[in-house]
Amino acid sequence: MSKEELQDKIITDLKNDFPTINITRNEDNITIKADDNTLWEIFEILYNGLDNVEFNMGQDEESYIIIKI
Repeated sequence: MSKEELQDKIITDLKNDFPTINITRNEDNITIKADDNTLWEIFEILYNGLDNVEFNMGQDEESYIIIKI
């Protein structure tokens, strides 16, 4: 499976499970933005299945998850 196909599959799966999230992608990663509770739920799911998942949460900044592919 190519990098683009893998990104498409991840995005489709996430959008089906969490239709309110905002996803952007570039050549090397996918960025997911949503409310903190949704991001925690997504992170718990992804952390067990993917190696390169990063959760960025700050008090005075927008929270997001990055999946490096």
